[in-house]
Amino acid sequence: MLRLSIRHFFIQSRFLVTDSVHTKKNILYGKPIAERILQRCRNECTEFVNKHQCRPRLVTILVGGNESSKLYVRNKQRAAEHVGIDFQVINQLMHVSSSQLIHTIQSLNKDDSVDGIILQLPLPLHLIDKTEQFIDTIRADKDVDGHTGTNNYSYRQSSSPLVTIPVVAAVREMLLEIGEPLQGKDVVIIGRSKYVGTPLALMLSQSSTNAKNDLVSGATVTICHRHTHLTNLTWYCKNADVIISAVGRSKLVTQRMVKENAVVIDVGISKSWTDKAIAKNKQFVGDVDFDEVKRVARWITPVPGGVGPVTVACLISNLLKLARHRRQ
Repeated sequence: MLRLSIRHFFIQSRFLVTDSVHTKKNILYGKPIAERILQRCRNECTEFVNKHQCRPRLVTILVGGNESSKLYVRNKQRAAEHVGIDFQVINQLMHVSSSQLIHTIQSLNKDDSVDGIILQLPLPLHLIDKTEQFIDTIRADKDVDGHTGTNNYSYRQSSSPLVTIPVVAAVREMLLEIGEPLQGKDVVIIGRSKYVGTPLALMLSQSSTNAKNDLVSGATVTICHRHTHLTNLTWYCKNADVIISAVGRSKLVTQRMVKENAVVIDVGISKSWTDKAIAKNKQFVGDVDFDEVKRVARWITPVPGGVGPVTVACLISNLLKLARHRRQ
């Protein structure tokens, strides 16, 4: 468990309550937010085409036939094509070698018509140990996911990096939609992954130099993870104003762990269903026991339909930023 930021030694009001938590008014859907971002991207793409006489191009490398990965790629393709971006999928066979995959990435690095490269994760088992090596092969100025070491370093060192990891940017957009400052609030992040939990903690705890980011900075952040005892996890969550869970474990966050009027952002997604009705319908579920927690939460995001579509929209926004940056 890691503590970030310094607690404020003054009393601030907690989140104001204006809507009934027993109605759908407390469910924060991602689709309207994603649509606004994509409309802005569409306008930016039109300006880009008019200026450069070519369309931005995004290429995704898909290794193997993982059904979830195929779904994610289709979602990205639909969003990209809706905006006006050229989208290509390179399908690599499940048994592709490390050298072949690196060669594919390097070829895309050298192709000036390619503005962004995605290596769809997870990779097959025989490649998974080299995931970071493959990611770092991607040129930083084509890394729309923001996962390369160079972009990670830039994110840690700058309050306004060129691109932000899409899921981190999506959580920021959800919190901005709520519009209530995090300064002086207690935030619990469940999960400390390099690409979600840790950068989220950094974003929410750091100081800010502009009014917009003031809404999503200056919080006291607690990171909980697999070694955090369940009793301690429950205590931290119960005392949190905002809970963000990103571990991929269904019903990890229950109603008894959430205090009245807390904000709950569910970033997790799981295929290990225990509920028979859910298993029958083959639906994805998040980390939060949604039906129960929504009874007490001030705001809660659903899975699916919450952070997911906003993440895709933020990825498209990253692609346009990189395309413009490369042509400056």
